[in-house]
Amino acid sequence: MRFRPTAVFVSLLFATVAAPTIAQTSAPSASSVPSAALDPAARKAIVTQLATELRNRYVYPDLGEKGAAAITAAAAAGAYDRFTDLPSFARRLTDDLHGVLHDGHLAVFVARDGPGLSIASIPPDEAGIIRAGRLAGGIAYLEIAGFANPWAFKPALDRAMAGLKGSRALILDVRGNHGGDPAAVSYLVSYLLPAGKRIEINRIVWRKAGTTDVTRKAFFSEPTPVSFAGLPVYVLIGGHTFSGGEELAYDIQTLKLGTLVGETTGGGANPGQAVAVGHNVMALIPTGRAESPVTGSNWEGRGVQPDIAVPDADALAAALRRLGRSPAAATIEAASPAPKFTPRTVPLKGSKAMLRRLLAGRAAPEPDYTLLAADTGEPGRAAFAAAHRRLQPLGDPQAIHFRRPDGFGFDEFTLVYPDRTLLVAIELDRAGKFRGLLGPDKASP
Repeated sequence: MRFRPTAVFVSLLFATVAAPTIAQTSAPSASSVPSAALDPAARKAIVTQLATELRNRYVYPDLGEKGAAAITAAAAAGAYDRFTDLPSFARRLTDDLHGVLHDGHLAVFVARDGPGLSIASIPPDEAGIIRAGRLAGGIAYLEIAGFANPWAFKPALDRAMAGLKGSRALILDVRGNHGGDPAAVSYLVSYLLPAGKRIEINRIVWRKAGTTDVTRKAFFSEPTPVSFAGLPVYVLIGGHTFSGGEELAYDIQTLKLGTLVGETTGGGANPGQAVAVGHNVMALIPTGRAESPVTGSNWEGRGVQPDIAVPDADALAAALRRLGRSPAAATIEAASPAPKFTPRTVPLKGSKAMLRRLLAGRAAPEPDYTLLAADTGEPGRAAFAAAHRRLQPLGDPQAIHFRRPDGFGFDEFTLVYPDRTLLVAIELDRAGKFRGLLGPDKASP
């Protein structure tokens, strides 16, 4: 089964001010977006600007030109004339570009979709780590749904791996992993590499906008508190493994660190950047590509191939049989792992203080841009300004309580008022600078 990604990580890209990452993307649902009148001039302007951005930014200039030419020709032929609302038009543009470029990271969406997910609906794991446990026979099991920014991901992974220390084998389950930060992926791979040797794990090749020049950013192994180097490693993959989840599988396969079990993955290796194309429409345009230092290539359009091909629902059982556990459990629940990881119950350092600063300064006409990293680009400043506007109508809360970490690397808080309780989620970088804000959302009764 080949996987067409859904809108799980558009929310992360749209809400944060971080640099682009290998994150799962697609056009978010527009069900919450009211219809807006879309006249011929607006349609033409959107297509024109989108075509320009594709030509200037798409990681492969020749394909960017091909995509731009396709939507320009479709507009000239009247293919878009019947669209009178933005969400439907954005979906059609996405579909047309997918038909030409076949790039699952590429998406066109309406900015008013905002993060797309309510805070309450985000899974309550920590930085993408769902669970860690030890199975019978000394087999460690780690399930990861995504790779949050390293500031949040590393401490969570360190706790999980410390609990699994002493195991005789390791199973990594990324069948539902939709991507994230390549630095977090490389940190997990570091646990499988010999200590004391710095090894290049992956690169991201970025196109310089408006040129055919590229830059490369390399990701290397790092010291880890404990090591799983040399242990048998099995990675469970499937059609819902996408982007950064695929990078983990590809890195482990090309570096010969483990065995992949399951189905071919989704085939998305081109990270993107959100850009405005006018009339409240955004486009997530792939501006980079992964590049393995081993193969010089990646998994784009092909997916990562398993070493042991089985239906992804049978991948756990197949891995356990390889490790001598028979009869093997088909699901992790049936395997009954002894839990070795619990999400933290306190916020990351600085997140509550940052939230208080944002609330204290909400009445100012402009946000305090010194709270951003110095190298934050214009999209990040715009996202910060949007967060400031969302906070402006609020009063001073009676109390602020930490709620939980979430799978995107945000810390969630409740803002308590006499007549209501609101939810917000905030993300910082390693230096304590603002990366993103979700909400405020109404808390469930």
